[in-house]
Amino acid sequence: MAFPSVSREDFEAATVLAQQARARPPVEREDHALFDRLEHVLSTSGSSPQTAKPRAPLPRAPTGSASRKRKSESSLEDDIAAYKQSLDDIIVEDMPMDLSCDQVRTRINKVLDSNIMNKGEFCKAIGCGNAPVNNFLKKHGRMEGANSGVYTNAWEWFKQREVAGLKLPDVKKRQKTEAAAAAAESSSNITPGLAAKKLSATPDISNIHLKCEETDSVPVFDTCDEIRRKINAHLKTPGLTQAQFCRDLFSQLNTPKVKSIQSSTLTSFRGKKGPKAGCTSTVFYAAYVYFEKLRIAQGKPKNKHREDMERIWACQGGFDLENDGRESYIVMSGERPCMNQYGQVGPF
Repeated sequence: MAFPSVSREDFEAATVLAQQARARPPVEREDHALFDRLEHVLSTSGSSPQTAKPRAPLPRAPTGSASRKRKSESSLEDDIAAYKQSLDDIIVEDMPMDLSCDQVRTRINKVLDSNIMNKGEFCKAIGCGNAPVNNFLKKHGRMEGANSGVYTNAWEWFKQREVAGLKLPDVKKRQKTEAAAAAAESSSNITPGLAAKKLSATPDISNIHLKCEETDSVPVFDTCDEIRRKINAHLKTPGLTQAQFCRDLFSQLNTPKVKSIQSSTLTSFRGKKGPKAGCTSTVFYAAYVYFEKLRIAQGKPKNKHREDMERIWACQGGFDLENDGRESYIVMSGERPCMNQYGQVGPF
């Protein structure tokens, strides 16, 4: 009996199919005999299998790891844009309000503190004015402000993002991760000599002397928030580590009261918020001296903030380094002390 010749591809496919059928339980093997005969015919064929032209491989569905990899490769800017986009096509008005006023306030503050939106942008996004939002944020209590339109509108805004599966991007963490990845990539692409050359681009400040530096009493004319901004920008210098920066800060002290400046101390100072928050820290004073010397070495003029600080604090011998804003104040009846951006306290 003559058997038709078959291609190698069909031969292998039929063999695999027969083996899979034989491996099934008896209940699922009604066609077991048919596959046996098919395999027998193919294996005893008088003609050798023909070589078929290879086909292009079929596209595979992405595996979990590949899918996660693509998701992780989205940039911080893309995630921020996705979170800020209008989602008014998602209807949540009929859903139960599952957040208290305090919880909504917490979420609003997280968005504003993350700097992915300023207050004006957020007000526009939820359709409320600046004044109502400020009034709502000033309240305290689980359901204080429940009658405010800010509560309803803000809840709907956050609920739409929850339904869409969008989480608030952790800006600080992502920036740290992306900076580390960029540093690792750059270090793998450049030689240690080039990295050292980039770091050495920072001007030498060892020969610059400030008034009262020998007693660690240089008058300070920057707020804590301004110094934090400068630190964050400086730490992006290629090749500069926190440990090295801490050593640079400690070297600015002539009569140090601490043995060294630790990375944990630097991290603690950077985590504070407020014009005077952290003013008693050694990091604040040392960083001011360091950046003032750096400004002089680079030949940069004083900015407006610096000039305003000198005008405000010069008569007091510089910025207050002893009171960090947690002290008590005596005011007239009906007055409430508050602090402005320059660290001044008063009924402004």
